[in-house]
Amino acid sequence: MVIILRHVRVFNGVNECDIYLIGTAHVSKDSIEEVEKIISSVSPEGIAVELDDRRFFSLITNEEKKVDLKKVLKEGNFLKFFIYLILANSQKKIGESFGIKPGSEMKKAIEIASKYGLPIYLIDRDIDITLSRLMDRMTFKEKMKIFWELLNSDEEDLELDDDLLNDMVKNPEKFIKLLKEISPTIYEVLVDERDRFMAKRLFELSKNKNSLVAVVGAGHVEGIVRYLKKLENGNDIDLMELIKVKKRKKSLKKLLTYGISLTIISIFLYMICYALNNPELLKMITFQWILFTGGLSALGVLLARGKLITALVAFLSAPITTLVPLPLAAVGTIAGLVELKYREITDKDLVGIINAESIKELLNNNLFRVLLVATLSNLGASIGVFYCLGKFIGFLG
Repeated sequence: MVIILRHVRVFNGVNECDIYLIGTAHVSKDSIEEVEKIISSVSPEGIAVELDDRRFFSLITNEEKKVDLKKVLKEGNFLKFFIYLILANSQKKIGESFGIKPGSEMKKAIEIASKYGLPIYLIDRDIDITLSRLMDRMTFKEKMKIFWELLNSDEEDLELDDDLLNDMVKNPEKFIKLLKEISPTIYEVLVDERDRFMAKRLFELSKNKNSLVAVVGAGHVEGIVRYLKKLENGNDIDLMELIKVKKRKKSLKKLLTYGISLTIISIFLYMICYALNNPELLKMITFQWILFTGGLSALGVLLARGKLITALVAFLSAPITTLVPLPLAAVGTIAGLVELKYREITDKDLVGIINAESIKELLNNNLFRVLLVATLSNLGASIGVFYCLGKFIGFLG
């Protein structure tokens, strides 16, 4: 049986409530059948599921929320977007190996609630907030590591047999411990923070109710039970703190971006002033700046198999945009928007990027191509900037 059941009786300050936590494997056929049996036998006054509004909508309509690609490009959230897609792809492929759609046990719980006229409660934190907090907390090295590992995972990495799946559900603490060791940040944001969030939601929902059933991933059960007991003992959990995307860090990041840009501008302007009395040196500085920032940015577009017009725009804009510390003026944003104009993005592209099984398939996907154009044009321009700065500082030395 790929499922665990924990019963905890909680005094919430108003009444005692029996909370039945059903811990499932999100991609197990057995989970679906067991969820129905348990809910029918418990007869709860409400059913809570590990979903947020966005995933609930996707699950009941079989439609993904439309992606605002222009917003992704303008905000520069390429890595966050990629990680979301790759995680969804990983869960989908594991589910396919068992002949089941991810989240089917949640859908079954929703159907049962509708069948018996029970209220359904969405207790998980918004996925966008979770990923934003993850991006906020992870170091650049951690981001690159997880992105590389996810991108390079293949079918064999995602294959699970019934024994391993059973072990994951029956002994989730073993796998949670492993995750904590591999990346404490990912554990904290994806597991522990959500344990706290869901425990607090259940604690509040339990008021004036005799019993509740909550369908969650097996890895969250022990954490939720632990935090429910802490809440019962008077240790509060601040939900507002758990949904906050720390503006202080964003401000620091913005300050750092401006600082780097001002340093680059200062060195560039100093070199211009330094070369005013030497026309040949001035020409060389200007030529190298245009050649390396524009040329490498255009090369990034071409490596991403972008349009020639996009490469030309990147070449012309990079020498200027690298001196402007604004996300909307970044060459990657401009190149991405130009490429987007010439590539029609459809729902098929979004599904295709999730279903892709090879780099070749990804490179033939218009959505992936636009994001890659934006990323590599930015990277090329940045390499050009630091190469030129090194050369300029060498002249001054």
